[in-house]
Amino acid sequence: MGNKIKIFSLLLIFAGIYSCDIDFTGFIRSTDRVEDRFIQSMEYNDNHPTENIIVNSTDYSLLAASDLHVGTTINTEKLLNYYISSDDVALMLVGDIVSGRREHYELFNETTDTISKPLFFMVGNHDLYFDGWKSFYELFGSSTYYFTVTTTDTADLYICLDSGGGTLGKSQVAWLENLLDEQRENYRYCIISSHVNILRTRRTSSTNPLVEEVAFLLDLFAKYDVNLVITGHDHVQDVAKMGNTTILILDAVVDSNPDAGFLKVTANPDNLTYEFVRF
Repeated sequence: MGNKIKIFSLLLIFAGIYSCDIDFTGFIRSTDRVEDRFIQSMEYNDNHPTENIIVNSTDYSLLAASDLHVGTTINTEKLLNYYISSDDVALMLVGDIVSGRREHYELFNETTDTISKPLFFMVGNHDLYFDGWKSFYELFGSSTYYFTVTTTDTADLYICLDSGGGTLGKSQVAWLENLLDEQRENYRYCIISSHVNILRTRRTSSTNPLVEEVAFLLDLFAKYDVNLVITGHDHVQDVAKMGNTTILILDAVVDSNPDAGFLKVTANPDNLTYEFVRF
């Protein structure tokens, strides 16, 4: 009797996973390898110039949001409408834009089709479900890249990373270290964004980062004076300070989240600030 109950419980779990739009192979691990995605991203970067946003003032603001999980678009449309009507110069979407299904990628693409302001995309673990990397790459391109914002008197560096499989991987970490070594001194502020939260604030079973990689990254952030790290994945906002680096976890935008919201980052000559904004 006990074994039957266990089997029934497992069936319920699998049914729940399916109904929640989770690809079980992606839940345990990414079916697309980060090294392969990195190679494709570098090929994309070779054929597309680094974007530089020019601001005709000494200060500016931009937005970051995570975990839209588009299937429905109520909060996504609220976010996009806010962005369109604001003075924010860019919107960074820090992963889990959809849950991998092609129809949801297409729905999101239709929702953003008329937006002329800059959008920057990072892949999350859910974006890789159901062979989703193919759709991500086709619609958005690279998942490892950087862009810059130039004001009337300085410039800032924004680095976007692929942690969709729970690890940056050897090649991407080397790319990041080389970029910081060659470019960091040329910019005032340095902001890094990626989906999986580097610091785990609560126990979860999905896509946990590698401890050794986290230690190396924290050392890298300190060495190259990374000002701000923006992540998502955990759905609940959190703030941590490691040396001079502030590490954030964003609220999820997904419609089912009663505390859905996004982040506004403001850069001016004196400091770099942020504000959590809830719908």
